[in-house]
Amino acid sequence: MLIMRKIIVILGSVCLLVGCTDSKITETADLKIEGKWKLAAGSQSSDCFAEMRFFENPESDWDPLSVHETKDNSTKVWYGEYEKKGNDIQIVFHEPKAEPFNMAADHSGDELKLRYEWKSAELTCSYQPN
Repeated sequence: MLIMRKIIVILGSVCLLVGCTDSKITETADLKIEGKWKLAAGSQSSDCFAEMRFFENPESDWDPLSVHETKDNSTKVWYGEYEKKGNDIQIVFHEPKAEPFNMAADHSGDELKLRYEWKSAELTCSYQPN
């Protein structure tokens, strides 16, 4: 009887650990970034994109996006696609063309923090919903 109780406790513990591990994987893979984002006032770099818009395309792994790059008094809009893989986002611009690059994303509450290299600069940018 005592051995049976120990076996039940051990099996229950293993099931609990496996369940916790699976929930972390699902949470990481389900990064929610869709929508319109504007650069937060306290962002660490002035070279960050001023605005980003992530759309959804349920028929493809690649989703459309547009970003606004503002320098001085002019704004250039870039159009392309993105693919999420966990907390990483692969970006491909089609109009105008640019080399593909990756962003590391962290989304908590109303803040989207993105780390990426753009035009030879390492950027850390914070965005808020627009």
